[in-house]
Amino acid sequence: MVSVGNLCAMDASAVKDRVLLVCSKPPFPSLDGGCKATASMLQLLSDCGLEVDVLAFSTYKHPFDLGAFPASWNTAERCWELPMDTRPRVLDVVPFLFSKAPYQVLRFTRFAKRELKEIQRQVRERTYGLVVWDSLYSRSICGELEFSGNPKQVLRIHNVEHRIQRFSKVPAVLNFLFQRETDRLARFERHQWGQVAEVWAMTETDAQAVVRSVSKPVYTLAVPLKTARQEWPEGPVRFFHLGAMDWLPNREGLDWLLEQVWPIVLMDCPQAELHLAGRSFPAGYAEGIRGVVVHGEVEDAEAFSAQHHVLVVPVHSGSGLRIKTVEAALQGRMVVSTKLGAEGLPESVKMYLLEESQPQLFAKVMIQCCRNAEELKGMGEQLRAAMYAFVGWESARLNLKKVLQS
Repeated sequence: MVSVGNLCAMDASAVKDRVLLVCSKPPFPSLDGGCKATASMLQLLSDCGLEVDVLAFSTYKHPFDLGAFPASWNTAERCWELPMDTRPRVLDVVPFLFSKAPYQVLRFTRFAKRELKEIQRQVRERTYGLVVWDSLYSRSICGELEFSGNPKQVLRIHNVEHRIQRFSKVPAVLNFLFQRETDRLARFERHQWGQVAEVWAMTETDAQAVVRSVSKPVYTLAVPLKTARQEWPEGPVRFFHLGAMDWLPNREGLDWLLEQVWPIVLMDCPQAELHLAGRSFPAGYAEGIRGVVVHGEVEDAEAFSAQHHVLVVPVHSGSGLRIKTVEAALQGRMVVSTKLGAEGLPESVKMYLLEESQPQLFAKVMIQCCRNAEELKGMGEQLRAAMYAFVGWESARLNLKKVLQS
C-alpha cells in the first residue's frame, strides 16, 4: 500500500498547469472500459502539457497497484490511493432503507476516515489550477476536500448513472428497491452536476441529458484510444463478447443473446462459434449450448479480440459509450450491436456497424456475417476508418485544449 505520507509538496509556480485527477477506480492496470477511459483522460491532460496528480479509490474489484502505472506516474509523489471496502453486504439494506442516499453512493463510504484526513492535509500543501472529478462517485466521496487557491472543478461523467438501474429483468420482489435506487440516483446526479463549474461528458447523448437538467457549461469529450489495427484472422467467422458478468447489463444482455438469438443463428449456421470472455462467469454458465465457448477472464483482452472476427454487443440497459466497441472497431473487427449498445457513437460510425435490437433481426445480421465472411474484412476496415475519425488522439487532444482555454 502506498502511504499518502510519502507525498511531497510541489513547487507553487505554474499553478495553472497543475491538475488533480480524482477517480473511483485506478486507471492502471486497465481492467475494464472504465479504467481505460480514466487512463485516456490522464494521458490527454498530460499531453496538453499539464502536471497531473492522481487520487484513486482502491477496491476489491479494482485494487490500487502503483507498479502498474507508466513510469511517468510510477511514483508516490504523483499517485496515491484511498482504500475502501465496496463489497456488497446483506446489512447494506438497512442504511439504504433509512437514508436518502443511493446505494451506489453508500457502498463507497466504507473507508478509513484517517486516510481521507491525511489526503486532505496533503492536498492543502499543493496548489492546483484544476480538479477533475472522474466519475460521479469520486466527487460524492471526496467532494468535501478543501483546496488551496480555489481551483476550477469539473465533473467528467462516464455515463448517466441512474439509467444503468433500468433493467428489463428485475424480480418483482426487488422492483420497489430498484425503482427507489433509480429515483435517488437521478436526484443525486442532478445535484452533483450543479455543484461544479463544468461537466465533461463522453457522449453527446449524455451531454444533452445534463443540459436538460442544469444550467452549467457542458462539453462532449470523446475517449481517444491508441488501439492498433490487427490482421484479419484466418478461418470461419467467430463471434465474441467481452464483458464482466458481475455488471448486470452484461449478464442481462448475454442471457438474452443465448436464450433468444443464438438458437436462431444455429438453425441456419450450425457450425457458428461464440466465444465469451470476462471476469465473474458463474460456474457452468452456457454449459451444453452448442458453439459457445466460455473463456472466463483473459489476461489480454486485445489479444483475445484479435483472434476473432465479429464483436456482439447485446446490451439492453445502461448508458454511455462502450469502450470495448471502440477498441474492437479500431482493431478492424466488425460489430453487431443493439441500438442501446451503439449509444454514444455518431451517425458517421453507426452507418458502418450492424445495429438491431429485436431477437430475430439481431440473429439475421449474425447469420449474414456467417454467409458473407469474405465481405466482413472490408466492412471491418470501413468501420475502423470511421471510428478512428471519431476517436483519433490528436483531434481529442486539440478538443480538450480548447475546452481548457475556454
